[in-house]
Amino acid sequence: MAESIVMHDAIAEARPAGRAAYIWRRFRRHKAGMAGLIVLILLVLACIIIPMLSPFDLYEANPVQFRAPAGTVNMFNGEVYYMGTDNLGRDIMKRLFIAGRVSISVALLSTTLMVILGTVLGAVAGYYGGLVDTILMRVTDFLLAMPLIPMFLFVLRLVREAPALRPLWREQGTDTFLTVATIAGVFVLLGWMGMARLVRGQVLSLRSLQFVEASRALGVSSRRIIFRHLLPNTAAPILVAATFAVGDFIILESVLAFFNQGINDPPLPSLGNMLTTGQGFALYVTNLNPFEDIRGYMFLLPGFMVFATVLSINYIGDALRSALDPHER
Repeated sequence: MAESIVMHDAIAEARPAGRAAYIWRRFRRHKAGMAGLIVLILLVLACIIIPMLSPFDLYEANPVQFRAPAGTVNMFNGEVYYMGTDNLGRDIMKRLFIAGRVSISVALLSTTLMVILGTVLGAVAGYYGGLVDTILMRVTDFLLAMPLIPMFLFVLRLVREAPALRPLWREQGTDTFLTVATIAGVFVLLGWMGMARLVRGQVLSLRSLQFVEASRALGVSSRRIIFRHLLPNTAAPILVAATFAVGDFIILESVLAFFNQGINDPPLPSLGNMLTTGQGFALYVTNLNPFEDIRGYMFLLPGFMVFATVLSINYIGDALRSALDPHER
């Protein structure tokens, strides 16, 4: 029996390369998923490269050329505003892709921390059962019963009004990492429950199988059983759920920015606060030509960025679900 367990571990360590190639072959057959992957890669590259190439300063206002149409030339240095300027005369193109960088970073950081926390708690609850499972699941039920958006708004307001942190939020040019980490921390604090329930259900179905019983009979520790045998077998649903969570967090950041509790502007742009800022000007559009009137596109450009990013992520999630499902041909 000991030799069979050792053989099982050796096979499991040699399998990932072949399994990854098999999953990639199945993923490539999903045309919408491949299109979403290409669009997402292009968006990420644009968010990285375009701000580096832009000659404009992120926070530099130009009161002479505010809400300038697309293609306007800066009268001071001859640089071109390819997407026009906002209500303070700042270059929209640089702010748009910086905002995409910030929003995607918040979503990725939140998803990573949420997956770690939810996976560990769900695995512990499902494996040990009993009182541990009861306590963790009742806490999960309690948090899931709360209204989501009001709780996010309340916790963010509470964090920002804390006496120790209030000076940091009121300073012009608040540290980017502090802002992103705060939003991500609140997202994780109130968003881990679904992942925990998913992992718990998977672990409950696996813990009574023969390879787990054999590991227990050989005296393998519970921690090794959870992290070496159970969690790798739950990787597929975790990966799919994490993919969809990235899109959900991007949308949630935009919703919170609408209530002025997301990433504030100034000093740091995000897709959410650019949407919030631009919506007021969209009501006064008289010309849909961006080379004559940019006010409508101050709302449409970040809206399209959110739409394209979330849609491509959802297509990737659908393709992953198909590629990882052993029952789907």
